[in-house]
Amino acid sequence: MAWSTRELAELAGTTLNAVRHYHRVGILDEPDRTSNGYKQYEVRHLTRLILIRRLRDMGVPLDRIEQASCPDSTEAALGAIDAELAENIDRLQRSRSEIGAILRGYANDGA
Repeated sequence: MAWSTRELAELAGTTLNAVRHYHRVGILDEPDRTSNGYKQYEVRHLTRLILIRRLRDMGVPLDRIEQASCPDSTEAALGAIDAELAENIDRLQRSRSEIGAILRGYANDGA
């Protein structure tokens, strides 16, 4: 089975531009081209693209995708990313708490 770039993007639930971007940043290999110059993606490209999309949906930055998807470093990389996400969640919760206090102050001033 072989797919065009557009077909691959549709199958993976992403955009043509995203596929091109993943090629540019080096996390998705370019497939072989046919004699007329068209890219012909294979199942391995689709599975890689789905993995990239899944990691992105979990908040993994593009520059960490390669490390997070390499069997030798997956656990350590995902552990570090998880710690960063936990810090971001804590920071956002503190910000929400501060905003809530400000809003309560406005509500009390208007009452």
